[in-house]
Amino acid sequence: MKFEHFGLGATALALTMHLPVVAQDAEPAPREETTTIEAAAESAAATMEAAVEQSAPTSPFANRTEGSCELHIWPTENYLGVKMGLLSGFGIVGALADQAANKDKVTTVKDLMRDYLGPEVQLTELEKLGLHDRLGLSDDYRVVIHDPTPWNEDLKGNPELKAQVKATNKKIKRGERLTDSTNPCYAELITTHIFYHKAMMYGSNLFTGWVFREADGDTIVNKGRGQVKNPLEEFPPKDESMIEAAKLELRDAYSKDFAEYVEKKVKK
Repeated sequence: MKFEHFGLGATALALTMHLPVVAQDAEPAPREETTTIEAAAESAAATMEAAVEQSAPTSPFANRTEGSCELHIWPTENYLGVKMGLLSGFGIVGALADQAANKDKVTTVKDLMRDYLGPEVQLTELEKLGLHDRLGLSDDYRVVIHDPTPWNEDLKGNPELKAQVKATNKKIKRGERLTDSTNPCYAELITTHIFYHKAMMYGSNLFTGWVFREADGDTIVNKGRGQVKNPLEEFPPKDESMIEAAKLELRDAYSKDFAEYVEKKVKK
């Protein structure tokens, strides 16, 4: 298995009124939570790629190491979390107050996501879903696993990383590959973020964002870019007896996110 050191970055979470760079085909969220979701999506996808020195995760694609074509995959370590309470209905000020009040709880949720749904788990779930068939790729695509896209906090105070992000974003806009491969039969699947969102009146959801690109001559074309969501009820666990159920639910929501992403964003 070939491993290459490359990752993606995301800016810090901000409550701003922007149209999301990552579109969302799930049911529209109520207005008081839409600003936060859009900001998180834009934050996670707008500054998307940066080279980082990390350890590539172990690949479950042991039977996908041969082939004349290449599918490059980036899992993610960019875990985002927002919990909205009663104050969210009072606009931006209320939402900011809610985030401040729930900061420690959200941090714990991010840690749990990192534990329950780490890069290797993400890859395992994608393999179980029949990744090649879902993306419409032949069995001749060998899999190349790259380092996870980093946590957005890694960009803070790191001028070198920020410069790499800027340079790589230019590659994306110009339709250039994120690797040095010149193989004409080539594709990329990039996970941009995993985002836990809870609103008191509307429940919890897991949003996941991806970008799928394929070579088209000398350029590489976006075949699908965006995020989808699925509901959560057991995660985060309320006590130790619920840990296993919470793990299974989180992983199942991630898998459902990807299946829906392909149907809504790639095959549209």
